[in-house]
Amino acid sequence: MLLDSTFLIDLLNCDTDAIDRLDDLADAATPVSFSVLTAFEVGVGLSGATQRERYDRVTDAMTVMPLTHADAQRATVIQRTLQSQGAAIGSIDALIAGTALERDEAVLTRNVDEFERVADLVVESY
Repeated sequence: MLLDSTFLIDLLNCDTDAIDRLDDLADAATPVSFSVLTAFEVGVGLSGATQRERYDRVTDAMTVMPLTHADAQRATVIQRTLQSQGAAIGSIDALIAGTALERDEAVLTRNVDEFERVADLVVESY
């Protein structure tokens, strides 16, 4: 399961829905990871040592997925297709979707509207 920034931000804010969903994933022994791009998005928004420490605690047990050339190529196809339909999504979201598709992973997000535009991408919310 590839976690989107909305999910990590909600975890950092102690959102009970996000916490419950992470517990469910742990109970099911579902591996969780997040993109290096998500690390960037969330990291930019962290304010102060307390939030940074909480972020480190939450993410230490998770795998950070690098962005590969194949991910970028897949994201390019995704974004060009969506642009041709007048339904483009944010560039980082396209790259995250490309990463998920290349690894045959679902994306866990509250940003369902954008990610559901991507063909063949499994999108889960909480």
